[in-house]
Amino acid sequence: MPKRSTGCFECRKRKVRCDEAKPECNICLRRGTKCPGYRPTQSFILHEFDKQTDRPALIKEDESRYRYANHSPTSATTSTSSQSQAVVRIPASYSNPDDAHIPRRVSTIGVDRIQHLGTFITLYLPKVDGPALPPTSALMLALPGLPANSEVLLAAVDAVSAAQLAVENRNHTLIYRSRSLYGSALSHMLRAIQDPNTALKDETLLSTYLLTLYEVFVGVTHGHGFFYHVQGLLHLLRQRGPASFQSRLSMQLFHAIRYNSLSIGYHMRKASMLDSPEWLAVTAKGAKVDPYVALNDICISIPRLLERTDHLARGDFSPGEIDSLIDDSEQLANRAFEWLSNFEKNGPRYNEVHIDLFPSFLAICDDLPRVFDPVYDFHYFGAGICYMIYWMSMLIMQGNTFKLLRQYRQLELKQLIMWDRQLGGYADFVCRSIPYNCRSLQGYAAKFGSLTPLVVARKYYEMKGPSKAVEAKWCEQVYMGARVPGLYQTPVPLEPLKEVKKTVDSSQKAYL
Repeated sequence: MPKRSTGCFECRKRKVRCDEAKPECNICLRRGTKCPGYRPTQSFILHEFDKQTDRPALIKEDESRYRYANHSPTSATTSTSSQSQAVVRIPASYSNPDDAHIPRRVSTIGVDRIQHLGTFITLYLPKVDGPALPPTSALMLALPGLPANSEVLLAAVDAVSAAQLAVENRNHTLIYRSRSLYGSALSHMLRAIQDPNTALKDETLLSTYLLTLYEVFVGVTHGHGFFYHVQGLLHLLRQRGPASFQSRLSMQLFHAIRYNSLSIGYHMRKASMLDSPEWLAVTAKGAKVDPYVALNDICISIPRLLERTDHLARGDFSPGEIDSLIDDSEQLANRAFEWLSNFEKNGPRYNEVHIDLFPSFLAICDDLPRVFDPVYDFHYFGAGICYMIYWMSMLIMQGNTFKLLRQYRQLELKQLIMWDRQLGGYADFVCRSIPYNCRSLQGYAAKFGSLTPLVVARKYYEMKGPSKAVEAKWCEQVYMGARVPGLYQTPVPLEPLKEVKKTVDSSQKAYL
């Protein structure tokens, strides 16, 4: 049976090719005739039967029953003469189920971007249920809902998504492709921050933050790129001012930028503007309900203590400065102790388990002695992040206070032993939390969050000398394992900002 024509009745009658436009074909419109419409999916069939055999003698479609069926009923009152010259228009309120809206075709670039972004979020965030994510992780959930007309944001998303895929699949070819996308993203970002209308938008801040994340994934600048991106973010924050952070997205961005600034402050032993009263006021409300925010309100003040300590080493100080620094350090430590007490008011938010329960972590350092066993299985992702930040920060701050006390105070043997146990405990706590955060279930957010704590713990073990050489080696190997070994042309330094610290003075460099 030949294929039935799907053209309109008029074009079929004239035996010309119909373009099948709906509700009226353009061929009829150009001729100035009324398009009679199309054969519907369900047609009326007339059967004529042979009276002797009682079998169908003729089967045909009754086209007259549905011709003009897709036109407005009011058109029936139109005169015959006008029907022959005018085209019947369908009111906007009239809808024909046969003429459903056909969505516009999505470009392949758009489809790839959606798929890559979905893959990035799936791999980056934890895959287990639990209470709300920390703000720095919850920020990623906002990416799919952001406007798709920001070129700088789209370029940054493309770069970091490609980096995520390259790391997950150990794909060197995709590494090179992601670097090309990263270069494009840098160009877009440079244009964005030079334009007063776009420099202070949330999309520009988010794009720059994503580029810092790219540097963690596959950066080859040994920390320089990460450092300068964070300085750029602080510069944009200064331009916007504290009052500009009101929306949920902007607050999540602020928390993410503050944590990166804190990491830089620990490495560089330099304070930032974020520990000033006007910037602490931005998070005062959130700190009352979110322990993550409250903890970072405390930790953001630690880099300034480190900077003041280094100032004393220059020799130009008074006894009052020493007393003030030690008192401020003790007061901040008491605030941290109080935070932990509130955080654990219903008991610790972790269980001690055998390290064999984390087989995916054992693959990272299976050739090393099991120095840390048991390890900690946190009740949920956010708890693990808070504990790790707390133990790392206390190791840094209390280690600095201990150094001051030994240098400028006289400590008894019992005090020395107590300080040594406290600092060693913080380092061990950090290392016992790493296996949980390096599991594949926790995503790359937890794995990358373990990098700075590992550096801090390793530095402590190295200072202890040969007695802690095994622990220091363990930290080093886990750090390299978390950074995807073998994917980089040159080894990644364990202290990526060490060279930056040598070249940057106490004042922050201008961005780009």
